[in-house]
Amino acid sequence: MIYKMTTKKKRFFFFAAVMLAIVISVSQIFFSTIFETKEFPFRIISICVVWLATCASHFWVMKTITEKPKAFVRVFMLQTTIKLLLYMVYIMAYLMIYRQHGVPFTVHFLITYFVFVFFEVLSILKFVRNNTGHTSRNVKKSK
Repeated sequence: MIYKMTTKKKRFFFFAAVMLAIVISVSQIFFSTIFETKEFPFRIISICVVWLATCASHFWVMKTITEKPKAFVRVFMLQTTIKLLLYMVYIMAYLMIYRQHGVPFTVHFLITYFVFVFFEVLSILKFVRNNTGHTSRNVKKSK
């Protein structure tokens, strides 16, 4: 079976690739000028791990929204939990192997994680608003 990518998925993937390039560039600038640790192992690989997990979870959530909208919250929470557990295992394994680079790696990973989570949540909210018509302004306030 051939997988066909929709325009919205192509747009997300394009912006995700742009975000990947920006995050790698900013990381390179910061670690070559500001921080004391110029280089530590797996810095770029860590960014790519977060990027791949973000893209995979985004496509999973988008599929759920279009096929089973009622399962959206459950699937979103499940994939967020899975991602966090996998990230925790990755960070712990890294820290066990490269203990001397623990603080810069952890700070770098945390910043990368927040950048991609912010990007993913914004794109999911935009997708949900465009496809369901629900916005926070449509909710009636109780008196």
